[in-house]
Amino acid sequence: MLIHTSRPPLHVAQFAAALMLLHARVTLGQPPAPPPAAPAAAPNTTWQVRDWTRVESWHYFEPKPGGGDPDYTDVANRLFVGVEHRTSAIDLAGALQYVQFGNLPTNATGPGALGSGSLYFAASGQTDSHQLYLRYLNARLKHVIPGTVIQVGRFGYTSGAESASGDAAIEGVKRLRLDSRLIGEFEWSLYQRAFDGVRVDVDRPRWHATVSAVRPTQGGFENAANAEMTHVDLFTGALTLKPGAALRHTEWQLFANQYDDTRAVAARPDNSGLTASSVDVQIQTFGTSVVGEYPAGPGRWDVVGWAAGQTGSWYAQTHRAWSAAGEAGYQWTALPWRPWIRAGIFRASGDDAPADTRHETYFPVMPTVRKYSLSTVYSLMNLNDAFAQAVLRPSPKLTLRMELHALDLVSAADRWYAGSGATQSTGTYFGYAGRVSNGQTRLGTMIEGSADRSIARHWSINGYVGVLRGGDVVRHAFSGDTLKFAYLENVIQF
Repeated sequence: MLIHTSRPPLHVAQFAAALMLLHARVTLGQPPAPPPAAPAAAPNTTWQVRDWTRVESWHYFEPKPGGGDPDYTDVANRLFVGVEHRTSAIDLAGALQYVQFGNLPTNATGPGALGSGSLYFAASGQTDSHQLYLRYLNARLKHVIPGTVIQVGRFGYTSGAESASGDAAIEGVKRLRLDSRLIGEFEWSLYQRAFDGVRVDVDRPRWHATVSAVRPTQGGFENAANAEMTHVDLFTGALTLKPGAALRHTEWQLFANQYDDTRAVAARPDNSGLTASSVDVQIQTFGTSVVGEYPAGPGRWDVVGWAAGQTGSWYAQTHRAWSAAGEAGYQWTALPWRPWIRAGIFRASGDDAPADTRHETYFPVMPTVRKYSLSTVYSLMNLNDAFAQAVLRPSPKLTLRMELHALDLVSAADRWYAGSGATQSTGTYFGYAGRVSNGQTRLGTMIEGSADRSIARHWSINGYVGVLRGGDVVRHAFSGDTLKFAYLENVIQF
């Protein structure tokens, strides 16, 4: 869990110095003295136990003769046990996680991975991939600098969710359509990921600032999930302006991150046709997001805007790329089932010239891709996604979600990508993989739906069904053009 010393240390001192300078500039105006602090809360300790059991069934696109087997069903269980001790000055948290698979497919590869089961098996070489590992172990120091929280150790990080807005409706939109677009814990994968390092948060009534210097753990599909990826450095910064008098019902964020990757992974997921014995990627991402909810008539409107630009280098090529999303919706809060209808478009740049010295495919860094690709069959690279979705709540214990996606590649000279970022320190899987487009752009039409049902206070079930009817990109690579994916999950938590 600790930062290794085999490479130069992370620039924690620079982040701490920048934070103290920011704090000094804010306090130079000598505001009135704060009121006396309330009596410190008594120390308390809480435990968490969560158990997920999931059955997944895949019918991937039918490969051409000689390809792998696209039909399989596997089962997995994930047990999480965590404890947190809180005092007025410090919070201590730790958690262990155990994952166990059954019936992973041994022949679900070709061309590429035919669903997530193929990736889990490839990482472990076992049909019963399993592991016990440290999920979290961290301390949150709350009074080293007034008004500042410093977190050190192994913890989770979700981009876009650095600060709570205080508005339940905004938080609901953020969870659904903003969180984890760049950095996330890969939550839906069984092994997930965490981050080792330091995070600093400064919170004020009108704004919230976050900086961090971390290295991700292995995980995702990789069963050796306890190991830190010592050759991936990630630095982040975010400034969030909270809803208030100047921004009524609106949260606005500016963000930036630096991703440095030199892993010993023999893969190069791009359209160059070149191979690589190790990763050589250094990318800076800068962007902004806005999310708002506005009462109107018998309900409320919501909007999401998100945009990012990238510079840096990709295997010694100049990297220049971009991505943007625009969405809007309306929820009838007073009607039965509280219908919520939304639509939007997402676009991520692709590379039109494989032979030049410029790489222009947008790189999503380390997101939780399933928030924006429920099937996980495609990633947010070289992609145009026009979608509509509906969320219904027939009862407080049941939520239904339905989506329709029209999917196209932005550049026919680029590839169809899938993945959710780095998962292993060595090997042959970068974390993203690409299939050739054969000069086509039509990826397909996705129809999917999910249901979440609370059975009792500590027990819930959820399920998903998706069908992707492939376009010309799929038909040139596979014999069949229909993919079906479904899962059912049982969740018990205390």
